[in-house]
Amino acid sequence: MKRLFSGLLMALLFSGLFFLSFTNPAAASTGVVTLKLSSSQATVDGAVYDLPAAPVVKEGVTLVPLRFLVETLGMEVSWDSLTREVNISTQEGRVQLKPGSKTAVVKGEMQQLPCAPVISNGTTLVPLRFVAETFKYQVNYDTFNREIRLEPPLPPPPPPPPNRPPVARFEVEKTTVAQGETVIYRDESYDPDGDGLVEVKWTGKQRAFFKPGEYTVTLQVRDSRGAWSEIASKTITVTREVVMDEITYNLHNPIPGEPLDLSGIEVLQLPVVNPATTMNREMLMVSNSPEIFTREGILYTDTIQGDTRLYYHHINGSTVSQRVYLLATNQGLETAAVTIKRQALAGPGDPMAAGRAATYRYLAADTGQVRTIYIKPGETRILMEDSRPIAPGLCVHGILDLNTDREVQLTILALEKGDPVTAYRKLPVLPPDGIHIRGTFPRASRFLSVHLHENKPARLIIADGDGDSFLYGRDGTTNLVGYNKGNYGVSYEITIESKYRMGVFFSPRGGPFAGAATWEGQPFYLPNRGMLNPPNQGALVGIIEPGQRKTLRFMPPAASYLPINLIFIPF
Repeated sequence: MKRLFSGLLMALLFSGLFFLSFTNPAAASTGVVTLKLSSSQATVDGAVYDLPAAPVVKEGVTLVPLRFLVETLGMEVSWDSLTREVNISTQEGRVQLKPGSKTAVVKGEMQQLPCAPVISNGTTLVPLRFVAETFKYQVNYDTFNREIRLEPPLPPPPPPPPNRPPVARFEVEKTTVAQGETVIYRDESYDPDGDGLVEVKWTGKQRAFFKPGEYTVTLQVRDSRGAWSEIASKTITVTREVVMDEITYNLHNPIPGEPLDLSGIEVLQLPVVNPATTMNREMLMVSNSPEIFTREGILYTDTIQGDTRLYYHHINGSTVSQRVYLLATNQGLETAAVTIKRQALAGPGDPMAAGRAATYRYLAADTGQVRTIYIKPGETRILMEDSRPIAPGLCVHGILDLNTDREVQLTILALEKGDPVTAYRKLPVLPPDGIHIRGTFPRASRFLSVHLHENKPARLIIADGDGDSFLYGRDGTTNLVGYNKGNYGVSYEITIESKYRMGVFFSPRGGPFAGAATWEGQPFYLPNRGMLNPPNQGALVGIIEPGQRKTLRFMPPAASYLPINLIFIPF
């Protein structure tokens, strides 16, 4: 209410000044008023005027002459001798004051004053604070000169102009190129308001093209205020001239994860290399069955001790939102320490997208961020919970590396609502779906050493269940034994040494694939856009120079298909 009232006062101020400038010198003010304690003169925008009474201090409150200030601001002041009230009239309403009373009425609402108005020699004096707050003036007090300066608030800044959308624009160095010729793009997009460009969306953009024809490349950009540009497009004509084929081009311009066409390579006819393989004692708990759960329950549980990797991947198949929790229960007689050494979560979302994202985050995780949770005997603690509810039809995925110094029971459960620590003992163990993997498996990490001594193509087979055997373990809820078909959750560290210059390519063989890997410690998506569809689609991993040794770290991603082949091509 005060803001609305003060706004009207300010509007009336300027109209009043225009009218009163011919009749009342004091009303010619543009709003800057200077008063001095015990002085009967004031200045209004530098002009000196006589006051009917000097400002005074009473009970620590500065009192100023009301009529002079209000009329200077273009208002009308009247005295009601019957009610002994001071009335300030505006088009919006009235302000009513009463000498001797600390209560004022501002447009019908009661307001308390710091000090009651007083009448001195026929002049009403009111608290300066009331004047400043009512008229929204800034008050500055010069203690040395005992001066009071009232300044009107700055006018509000003008509203910002409407957001103009950004402009997408790009150039290509040549619009006609040969096959395997690098296309040079120059993004010249801009925002006419100077806003930052926060998202760039290309379609059809390729470093080089490998089939003749006409290709349309488009660009659209979004600014920091959410506006999208119009789509800019150009047509690139690819001639029949061949500078490089696709494989040769990628070998000479390597980008890890870059997708490419491997149809020119008869992958399954290449000789198979036999790596030297070692494994560690780390355990692997896989919770992926039932992959689609339709009600609350325990998805998997088992007792572990030592180094363990937990790998879960589940889709909410119920009709309500659910949450997935990881609990740890200490069934022993001494306090147990559970150390989480590495953690990667993804979702809720598409199953393949969650598998791709969690694998990348796991491989890229900072292993220095370790946390330890202490669990008392008989106590159950939440080790992990997905922060967002899982809507029906969406998937969550998690990969965690743990170490426990005592036997601890790990439980993965789905719960609609409530406290999982108190609820889990009453929840049923959900049966496996008979298709996906569930169980606890020893030897969760494999270390492969590949030596390439010949200057000819070769391949390495991973997760086929034959040359690279599947893990064998048991279901902790049913005691049934079985294989981890696909070796999901297994960490592969593949060291490759070559006598000759080699290109390393990735070729999925079982079905659609979207995952991640690291090459010499640098994580990358595999492929770096979209997904791979066998048998002809593959991706570049990297280049090995003669005598070099390089390392690929890989984990089969959830919802993708195995096996895969690593292909080695000399060049």
